[in-house]
Amino acid sequence: MGEFHLIDRLAGVLGRPKAPGLLLGIGDDAAVWRPTPGTVTVATADALVQGVHFDLATTSWMDLGWKALAENVSDVAAMGCEPRYALVALALPSDVDPADVEALYGGIRECADAYGCAVVGGDVVSAPNVVISVTLIGESRPGETGASDQPPLLTRSAARPGDMLAVTGPLGASAAGLRLLGEGGGEATREPSADLIGAHRRPIPRVAAGRALVQAGVRCAIDVSDGLVADVEHICERSDVDAELDAARVPVHPAAEAIYPGDALELALTGGEDYELVCAGSAANVERASGLLRAKGEPYLTIIGKVLPRRGDRGAVRVLGAEGRALWFGQLGYQHFSTTAARTSDG
Repeated sequence: MGEFHLIDRLAGVLGRPKAPGLLLGIGDDAAVWRPTPGTVTVATADALVQGVHFDLATTSWMDLGWKALAENVSDVAAMGCEPRYALVALALPSDVDPADVEALYGGIRECADAYGCAVVGGDVVSAPNVVISVTLIGESRPGETGASDQPPLLTRSAARPGDMLAVTGPLGASAAGLRLLGEGGGEATREPSADLIGAHRRPIPRVAAGRALVQAGVRCAIDVSDGLVADVEHICERSDVDAELDAARVPVHPAAEAIYPGDALELALTGGEDYELVCAGSAANVERASGLLRAKGEPYLTIIGKVLPRRGDRGAVRVLGAEGRALWFGQLGYQHFSTTAARTSDG
C-alpha cells in the first residue's frame, strides 16, 4: 500500500472533525483554524518509540493509539487548558498490516472524541520501527486570559513556601499494571489485575480537574508522568523551593495494594504514568478546588505535603515515613538518557 492510499484510509477512520474554529484539516499542506477569541494557546508534543515506550506484544494497536494522544491531553490538562487540535506523525515498517494502523487511529479517534479535540493532520513515513509523535494544541477557557503577561494557567513555576501539595487521585496503578504485563498477566480480565492493566494501557487525563484548579485560583500543577517524587521535584526546580511529602497521606491505588502490598507505596511514589495532577496552592484554594471537583463528580484533592523554602543549591523533595524519618528510593522516576533510571513504561 502506498503512502497516500494509507493516508486516505486513516483519514476515513478519523472522519471529518467537527471543530468550530477549524477551516482546513487533513488534505492540505497545513491545517488552518481560527483561535477562539479571549483565549491563550498552549502546545505540547510527545513521541512514543517501539521498544522504548511500548511493546506490541503487550499493548494492542488501539490502546496504543489512545495512549499516544492521552499523554498529550494530560500535558494540556496540567496547564489548566482544554485540548483542541492534534497532529500525528507516524513512522512504520513497510510490512505493517494496514488493519493494525487503522486500529491505532481508531484508538486515537476514541481519545479525541472523549476529550473534544480533532486530529487535523500529520505525516506517515517508512522506518524500521514504529514511532508515533503527537503534537497537541490546547486553549484556555474564553474570557479567562486575565492580564496579558499572567494568564490564568497552571505552571510548574508558581509554587510558593507555605503552599499545600495535593493530588487529584490514587497513584501506583499504571506502574503495577506494567509489572503485571511483565509477569505475563496481559490477559487478566478480573479485578483487581484488570484495573491495573487498564490504567496502564488507557490512562485518563484529568482535564476537568485542571480546569477546576484554575477556577479555584490554584496556579501550580504538573501531571504525574515520570513519578510523583520526580514530578514534584520538577516543581521545586522551576519554583526554586523545596517540598516535603508525607508518605502516609499519599493515596495508593487499592488494586496496587491488593496485588503488590509490599511495593505499592513505592510504585505510587516513583512509578509514574498515572497522569493524575499534583498541584501546589494555598490551603484555601486547594479546599475550594476540592469543592468544585466534588460538584463535578470528580475525585477530590488529597493533601500529601507542603512547599518549603529552598535550603540547598537547588529545589529538593523529602519524603517522610513513620515517625518523620526520611525515605530513600533507588530511583525517583523515569528519565530518558539515564543509564540508571528504572524503566517505568511500555507506553
